[in-house]
Amino acid sequence: MSPLCRAALVAFALILVAPQAHAADGIAWSKDLTVAFAQAKEQQKILMICVNAKFVRGSEIEEPAAKGLREVVYRDARVVEKSSEFVCALLTRSSRSDEYGELRLLGIEGDLVSPQHIFVHPDGESILVRKQYWSHGKGDAAVSALLAMMAEAQGKLGGEGAAGQAAAVPEAPTDDRRPGWIRDRIREVLEGPRRPRDLAIDSLVRNDKESDCLTPLLALLEEHGKDHVLQADIIRGLGRDKLEVAALPVAGFLSDKEEGLRGISAVSLEYIGSRDKKVVAALLKAAGREKDEAIANHMYRALGRCGVEDSKARSVLLKKCGSAKSEFASYGPTIGLAYFEGDAKAARGVEKVLKKIGVPGSRRGGGQNTVKRAVLCWTLASIGDKKSAAFMRDELLSKLENVKAFWVAGLRSFYKTVARKCDGDESAMGGIEQGVRAALGFAKGGDLGRYGAETRGLIDAYRKDRPASGFTPKGEFLLGGDG
Repeated sequence: MSPLCRAALVAFALILVAPQAHAADGIAWSKDLTVAFAQAKEQQKILMICVNAKFVRGSEIEEPAAKGLREVVYRDARVVEKSSEFVCALLTRSSRSDEYGELRLLGIEGDLVSPQHIFVHPDGESILVRKQYWSHGKGDAAVSALLAMMAEAQGKLGGEGAAGQAAAVPEAPTDDRRPGWIRDRIREVLEGPRRPRDLAIDSLVRNDKESDCLTPLLALLEEHGKDHVLQADIIRGLGRDKLEVAALPVAGFLSDKEEGLRGISAVSLEYIGSRDKKVVAALLKAAGREKDEAIANHMYRALGRCGVEDSKARSVLLKKCGSAKSEFASYGPTIGLAYFEGDAKAARGVEKVLKKIGVPGSRRGGGQNTVKRAVLCWTLASIGDKKSAAFMRDELLSKLENVKAFWVAGLRSFYKTVARKCDGDESAMGGIEQGVRAALGFAKGGDLGRYGAETRGLIDAYRKDRPASGFTPKGEFLLGGDG
């Protein structure tokens, strides 16, 4: 059975699916679980998922434990105050079944017990705490129990969340003590172990004023050219949205002999998003020469964000997207094109590649181009050109009309969702991304085998452990668990 069909069957078994923003006053519930995962990652906060069905399954009998949580515990001032340190989502009995895919990726299968509380790591890849059922009633004992769960999750995170990070990164002094404060942070970068070093780099970046913190930090990259670990940590820390002063220095490492520095630099440039022509030129040159497919993918993704106004960048991405030697090597250029939102030429180019590979050609659906086909459709939806809706219906959906195979229903639904997004329905994007994750799960052991569960599909060591940057890259398709 194909991943799309299997995901659909699992989703139909779900009782409790999507968050309802109005379900309980006080806590600021996220309106959409997919959005909640993105918010948690961007804000570096733990995601608290509260599963809460109003009625017992198969009846109209109201569930008392769930009611007590909704009407009393979740509204308690102590809980509401503490909830501000989390991204919160409330899952109820009725809503879109595709939302369940987010939990399935965390290894949660089958019927979902209610009530229960799930605390997810900010990166969206693992569960910190999961407590099923509720035996604490709705009084002070219940409030204390929920607060204890929240504290347990924060304790397991180890101070890496937004609250812990903010406490460890105080504001730098603005008086004559400031130069000494900067020197102390530079010394911590040079001498400290990994965690203190990362915090010192974060402090310098966050407290920079007119480059007084960044100038000495950037100087370390040249002064300690043989310390590749130090360089990698600094370059990773510089990957912040619109941190233009770091763009060219980071771009200088795209041709470094150390492949780790090349990979980390490419991802940092995607986070920075510089439109500097010199940066775009460096990415074009480096990507064309890169021999490692994974690193080249990161370079092409960075080229997509940095070169979104550059016609040559678009042309190179389209060419590579269609001519890559392996399916895996096409993912970076394809994801890079997703940054060309509203670009009709990019849309027509992606359509051309999609038309060439066509729909699956056998009863089994065929393993070849499974992920490439899904990522191309996702990219087309991300670009969002209205003409692409007609393309999906006329060139792809129509080709499935006479195909008789178990995977057709799932693929047809996916194509229709892509067409809806191209028509302007923004709510369709979550379902499209879930379809890509299903395809990635299918590809594990094939072309993605060497990048499987350990690296969560396309999320490898170069993309992990990124500091909060105010930016979420496109194409962060986390598989979670075993995919």
